[in-house]
Amino acid sequence: MKITVNTKLYAVIGDPIGQSLSPQLHNGLFKANHLDALYLPIGVKSEDLEKLVDGFRIMNFGGFNITKPHKMDIMKYLDGIDPLAEKIGAVNTVVYRDGKMIGYNTDGFGFIKSIEKKLGNIQKKDLSILILGCGGAVKSVAMALADWGVKKVIITNRTLEKAANLSAQINETWPGKAQAIPMEETHLKEVIQEVRVIVNGTSLGMLDHPERSPLLKSLIPKDILVYDMIYSPPKTQLLKDAQACGAQIENGLEMLLYQGLLAFELWTGIFPAPVLGKKLLMKGLE
Repeated sequence: MKITVNTKLYAVIGDPIGQSLSPQLHNGLFKANHLDALYLPIGVKSEDLEKLVDGFRIMNFGGFNITKPHKMDIMKYLDGIDPLAEKIGAVNTVVYRDGKMIGYNTDGFGFIKSIEKKLGNIQKKDLSILILGCGGAVKSVAMALADWGVKKVIITNRTLEKAANLSAQINETWPGKAQAIPMEETHLKEVIQEVRVIVNGTSLGMLDHPERSPLLKSLIPKDILVYDMIYSPPKTQLLKDAQACGAQIENGLEMLLYQGLLAFELWTGIFPAPVLGKKLLMKGLE
């Protein structure tokens, strides 16, 4: 594309940043929607974050995404924060308009949109979800689910204190919506009888350890949705086990897709076709 002084700039910032599929997604969407815009991957260390944001303010930036490890630190350099993002305590999307930088969190929206069509006739008020782990986007997803109106979010983690702290945070705003349990077979076996969705929010199963799973195969029932936030590899050991048990499965690619589509809409006012967005992401994984 031809870059001019009028080209609107966008970016994803993090450390590291080379693995991000966001440039593939957003540059493809800008092109498809005939927008004079460019999306850049920018690596930045924590000590340089404020200087980078100051630089964005004097350039022709329309906004940017934030990935680890800056989703919390970025908040102190913004002019305003969306109420849900403030409750979550993390921002992954910033809109820069009329001299103001406003932070949002689209991770929870991405997760919810990616499971809605899988839920069939299950009403959200009757939906209990078990989340394995407390890392990455788990906090955003758990709080968004509570805000959405699910029956209960059950969080388990090897360090029970972390799960208990997150559960307590959720219950401050949405009383009774969250519960923490130990990551032990006896507790998991009991809880799995009442949930309709199991979500892996740990790193177990990623390409460095593709044979590992956070859940014993024997604990997976067939009438359930097993969701892994990991999208590379596209089918983790957990998903292979779940599929062998007859359960529905879903990886994290559609969560990535829908959080990106909402960010695009916040920047441009356009919510792109999900089919196109998914095609762009799949191309980036080739």
